[in-house]
Amino acid sequence: MYRFLLTPRWLLLHAVAAAAVAGCLVLGWWQAGVYQDSHGRHELRDREPVAVTELASPGAELGDAADRQAVATGEYLAGQQQIVPGRVHDGTLGSFVVTPLQTDDGLVVPVLRGWVDDPGEPGTAVPPGEVTVTGFLLPPETPGHATVRTGQELEDGRMAYIAPDQLAQRAGVGEAEALQGYLLLEDESPAPATAPAVLDVDAVAPIRDVSPWQNLSYWAQWWVFALAAVIFWASIVRSGIRTRRDQGDSDEPSDDGVSAPAASHAPS
Repeated sequence: MYRFLLTPRWLLLHAVAAAAVAGCLVLGWWQAGVYQDSHGRHELRDREPVAVTELASPGAELGDAADRQAVATGEYLAGQQQIVPGRVHDGTLGSFVVTPLQTDDGLVVPVLRGWVDDPGEPGTAVPPGEVTVTGFLLPPETPGHATVRTGQELEDGRMAYIAPDQLAQRAGVGEAEALQGYLLLEDESPAPATAPAVLDVDAVAPIRDVSPWQNLSYWAQWWVFALAAVIFWASIVRSGIRTRRDQGDSDEPSDDGVSAPAASHAPS
């Protein structure tokens, strides 16, 4: 009676049902993963700041240190400061100011000190002496972040995006001794008389804001869809079995799952 379930038509139905269930389960887990990633990054940013040398090493990727708050003490390398042009802040086009900080432990930390409307204004001046900066560790930018034209020649003291290769080429900061990322400044002590506009971390490196209830509802919906696909498949199979049972076990099913009518006999 059940041989009809192995005919091409029914095998196709089984495959479609299995694919639908698998797809819904994968999408459900993906929704859960999106929430976990967003929630985890917010938790990292809320942790208390610790010394940058406890989180990162020269020449090594940030890894789990990304999004953490860190503290670094040292002196700015004024001669290696870089301007990153074409960056927008509060709807105004300006530039980022990036200044390498030589820490007491020898680590060079690129510090994104903030944003200026005009790179020539006093806010770009580098504070002298020892400073302590607190901010968020962020991974390096990619060429996709650059707003300058491909192949455009930049003036000295300017770089296209914040990354170790750019700092090595434009500022002479060796990649082996530098932080493989940058510190987005939130606070500086002693505070300079004039400074670039401090940037909000959520604007520079936004985290997808996912409502836990909304995300959980999406996750549940995909799993409900998966259950519905199973119920739909089971209903069709059950209906097919009932139809063939009603027709009798002696009827042979055709290739499309429909029982062939019994052969007529000529009268004697």
